[in-house]
Order: sequence, then structure tokens, then C-alpha cells
Amino acid sequence: MRSLGLTLVQCLLSASVVIEGSLCCTWAETLPPPTDLSVTLKGIGFINSTWTWKQPSYLENSSSIIIKFESMFKYDGAEWDERQRKPFLTREDKVILNRGITFRVKALVITESCACQQSNWTEKYIPPPEGDAITAVRNFRCIYYNFEYINCTWDIGRKIPADTVYHLNYWQKGMDAIQNCTHYLPKDGRLDAGCHLQHDQFNDEQDLNICVMGQSAHAKIKPFFYNLETASFVQLSPPWGINISKMDKVFRISWNPAAHWNQKCVIYRIRKSNAMRSDWIVYESVKPEMIIPDADPNVQNVVQVQAMYTITCGDNGIWSEWSEEKLFGEDIGPGWNWKVALLIIVPILVAASAITLLTYLKQLQILILPPIPDPGKLFKGMFSDSNGDDVMWSKQPKESLIFKAEEEITCKVTNVEQLRVTSVEKEAKLGETKTSEEEETSVTFVDEASLLDNDSVHFNLVMS
Repeated sequence: MRSLGLTLVQCLLSASVVIEGSLCCTWAETLPPPTDLSVTLKGIGFINSTWTWKQPSYLENSSSIIIKFESMFKYDGAEWDERQRKPFLTREDKVILNRGITFRVKALVITESCACQQSNWTEKYIPPPEGDAITAVRNFRCIYYNFEYINCTWDIGRKIPADTVYHLNYWQKGMDAIQNCTHYLPKDGRLDAGCHLQHDQFNDEQDLNICVMGQSAHAKIKPFFYNLETASFVQLSPPWGINISKMDKVFRISWNPAAHWNQKCVIYRIRKSNAMRSDWIVYESVKPEMIIPDADPNVQNVVQVQAMYTITCGDNGIWSEWSEEKLFGEDIGPGWNWKVALLIIVPILVAASAITLLTYLKQLQILILPPIPDPGKLFKGMFSDSNGDDVMWSKQPKESLIFKAEEEITCKVTNVEQLRVTSVEKEAKLGETKTSEEEETSVTFVDEASLLDNDSVHFNLVMS
């Protein structure tokens, strides 16, 4: 809010200066514009703009005036940017040459109280590089790994000839000449889809200006320009040396940051989980240590740490990979998780209930609606000889349909009586039986007194 107020005040002051300019200048002559404007490329991604200006004669004897030059530039399709007002006849700018650039400058006469006179603009246009835009590389990305090396990767143009070969060039302020990549990275079957730069090949305190150019015998490959602020694309290595100690009822976790890290520019992220849950709880810390108050000491916990070079020292931070897992707490075996138990038990109960219900419904259906017998099964034996052709039965004579026994069988009636006879009679009876088995035998019953005789026996006599 304060900066907005200052900007508003400056705008009002500038407006008042311009208004006063019409009153504080007494010269009727027109101020001449700058001439001989020249814009030249320096290395990759830098332009030097120079111009000349001849001071008019009516200003030569004026000691109370200051001559300044207001300059600015813009990309194709963008607004004017990088406005400067300085007394110099030159200017240097960092630019990205993927689009055309228009540069312009004008002269100003400034007194102690106002900017009283200004010239017309002098402009210079820098066209974009030649080539079809669909031939330029895409998805260009660079990562500065742990302040040790840079890997830049890209995808080939959407439409390029088969013989296209890409080359990466880079340049920094202070270098005498543009440098070429010496270690290319393979990707998707190509050997020119990335570049590897060791730390001794560049200065990480300077921006790295990159150009990826292509060569082909069949088409003009459009170059791609990129400005890499090395501090903005740093990916640190995962923290190491994680140590966990217990303090009363809480756990303290600490780790060892790299010695070459600027700790003011590093933040950390810690994530924790345990055997009782499947998700992670994430914390952040600006120091290489942290107190974890909610860790359960009765289960086995796992913790990991990652680091990022922050926006404090760079524009875009990239999180490092997670460190190796560190375990702490007591492993008392898997506990009972009622949520997991419900997820397992409820489907089983529902399935068992459904099966039981279907079984009872089937039995109930049989009781209520018994199956109707199939008449064909009842008469299957009767029509087996005719193979189900009942017409054949109707043609048979009635005598053949009546069953007659082949031999008449006479059944004799047999009576069984229980007799009591003496031993003498028994022998006589047995002798008579041997002489004639077919003769009819008469049986004489004895009186009840003879039943008391000890010499008598009981036997069953069968007569036929």
C-alpha cells in the first residue's frame, strides 16, 4: 500500500512537471531527435543500443539545463517496458530474441523546475529470427541440481525434417565468446534432446543465456532463446543424516543440510505417517529441525524430509526428492483398525445374508408352488417299445393286450398246530412219516393231564 502511494505521488509530480514545462521554457526552436540509432546483439540475449545527438546552438550557453534521453523497448504484441531516463548515449538490455523487438529513444531538456522540452521518438526494429515456429524446440526446461550441474532438456519441433540436428549454445556476461555444449543428453531415441553442463563450465552468479539452434538441408530451423536465472531453477538434493530423539512426550527430528547451502534461502517440508493410517501429515520448517508433537509412540512411525531453494533468493523453487524413510516409535504389531474391519466385515455379512435369503426364498417357492409332474415320465415305460408311438398300440388286437399266465399255480393251505405227545408216540409218528409223506396224517390231541408228564416234549408239526 505504501509503494502504491509513492507511485501515485511520483505520477502526480511528473504530471505537474509536464504542465509547468509549457511555462518554464522560453525557446521557440524544436528540439532535434537522436540520430544514428544502432542496436547490436552482444553474445546471446543481450543488446547494446547506441545513438548520437547533436546539441542545438541555442542550448550551448545554458548552464541551468540538463540533457537526458528517455528510452524503452517492447516485444511484438506486448506493451512498452523498461523505461529509462538517463544522460547517456548508450544502453544495454537483457532480452529474449524469440520475438521481434522495437527500441525507441528521445531527447529531453530538463531545468531545475521542469522538463521543458522533448524531441520526437527515434525507433529501431529488431526482427525475430528466421524459420518456421513449428520447427523450434518445445518444452524447454533447465534444472540446476544441488548447485553442482545443470541439465537442460527439450522436445523437438512439431514439424521438422528427418535430418534435423539441434545444437545448444550458451553465453554469460564476462565470457569472451559463445560456448558450445559438449555433453548432449539422449531422449526418445534422439541424441540431441538435452545438454549437461558441469559447474566449472558456467558462473552461477550470472544469468545463463541459451540458444538452441537446428540445422537441416531441407528447411530453415527457427532458433529458440532462453534466459536462465540459475538461482531460480535450483533443485537441492534430499536432506540426509536424519536423527530422531524423544523428549518427554514429543519427538524431535533433525537433519544435516549441505554446507554450501544458504540456509536463509532454504525451507523444508516434513511428512509423517504410521502403521495405523495410509495418508501423510505434512509440516513445513525454515530450520533443519522440528518438534513432532502428535506422533504416537506406541506404533511404528515413518518420516521423510525434502528441501527447496525458496523465492527469497530465486523466483521459482523446485522441491527436492524425498529423503529415505526414517522409522521411530515402538512396533507392537498391527493394531485393530475399526474402519478397515468394517470395510472387510460388512461386505461379508451382506453376501452371507443375501445367500441365506435366496436359499429360503427357493424353499418357500417350492412349498407354495410345487412343481407339476411330467406325464411323459409316468408313461415312459409303457411306450418304451413303441418309442412313444401310441398309434401302434391302437392297431393291436385286444387279445394281445391281455396278460395270461403261462401255468396255473395252486397254493395249498398249511396249518400249524402245537402238539404235546409222548416220546413213544413221537417215534411211531416219525416212522409213519418216512413210509408215506404224501398220505394224509391225523393228529390226536392229548388231554391236559398228559401235559404234566415229564417224558413228553413240545414240537411243531407241519402238515401239507
